[in-house]
Amino acid sequence: MKFKETIVIAMGGSLLIPESIDISFIKSLKQMIQHFNKEGYQITLVVGGGKTARNYQSALRDLGVTEPESLDWVGIKSIHLNCELMYQAFSDLDIHKNIILKPEDIKGINEELVIVGAWQPGCSSDTDAVEMAEISGATRIINFSNTTHVYSEDPRINPNAIRYDKLSWDEYRNLIPKEWTPGMSAPFDPVASEKAQRAGITVAILGASIENLENYLLNKDFEGTIIS
Repeated sequence: MKFKETIVIAMGGSLLIPESIDISFIKSLKQMIQHFNKEGYQITLVVGGGKTARNYQSALRDLGVTEPESLDWVGIKSIHLNCELMYQAFSDLDIHKNIILKPEDIKGINEELVIVGAWQPGCSSDTDAVEMAEISGATRIINFSNTTHVYSEDPRINPNAIRYDKLSWDEYRNLIPKEWTPGMSAPFDPVASEKAQRAGITVAILGASIENLENYLLNKDFEGTIIS
């Protein structure tokens, strides 16, 4: 099947499970996927671990386990559980039969929807999104999170933080930590950012709404930050 475009969506796990599982968000996400599939887009949905992963990592730290790889592994397993939730919830769509973990396994997939999980420590699911985009030939990634923009600081702490509509990769990477740490909360992780810059991939930080995503894809006014 020939698609208009493959859209890689890196979705923060905290959208799925802010405190408890957000059923209404998952229903809205399903409607959004169906809408864009009908419009001729293939959706590659890269699922994050979010608060679930961070809760497990916090528990491990309290239990005296501080090795980054161990902390990453409980994050990865949290992502796998979130992926299984998505896979089962969307099983009546034209979905690929396997949850994709290794980037090379994305080659040649013809279904309208692909669910992607994490497979190795040392980064967040953002890095998986970049690797999947590179292999599938996608030139842009949409990052869905609970914030619609990149800010100079956390706007929940500093309400006067500067909001950016457009950033170069160098500008963005100067705003975030240089190194990955398990459970890091950043709009797009430093490992993924370096890879995306090197590959010439554009990342759009958007709020998770059908209308906003469609406006972005159609080059209309939208709410978000473009990093390129």
